[in-house]
Amino acid sequence: MKALEETKAVARPFVNVGGSNITKILVAVDLTPHSEKTAAYGAEFAKRVGASVILLHVFPPEPSVEFASECVYESFERSRRLVAERLTKLIEQVHETGVKCERDFRVGDPAEQVVVAAQDQHADLIITGAHHPGFLGRLFGLDQPPRILHRARCPVLVYHEGSE
Repeated sequence: MKALEETKAVARPFVNVGGSNITKILVAVDLTPHSEKTAAYGAEFAKRVGASVILLHVFPPEPSVEFASECVYESFERSRRLVAERLTKLIEQVHETGVKCERDFRVGDPAEQVVVAAQDQHADLIITGAHHPGFLGRLFGLDQPPRILHRARCPVLVYHEGSE
């Protein structure tokens, strides 16, 4: 992954947040080039504090159309499998940095599933990438980091590209 090679993330080592050590970091990725850099940042951060990483991708829910053809469902499943394969490749690249990395693949609302996954996995920190949606994106609630920030029970770090 080029992002791991290109990103010289500056993760300032702080191990103690709110009185507890960071041992498990959930990194939410949407598999865009920006999220690859977010994964690279999360891996570097984890390496510096001695934590493990869980890469999480949330796939949108299956369209529920009463009269959808089998072809629509096959296309959905094919897309889901391709995304799962891309997530596996990203995990392999994080492994190459020497950081223990697991995967979590869920289907549903991204912000909701990130928060649930962090609770299920007992994550000490969530790292997500910043996206800058336009007016309509904000209007329709497509900006995920603020939704995650307001719902998460652990600290949330929002990675901005170009911040390293």
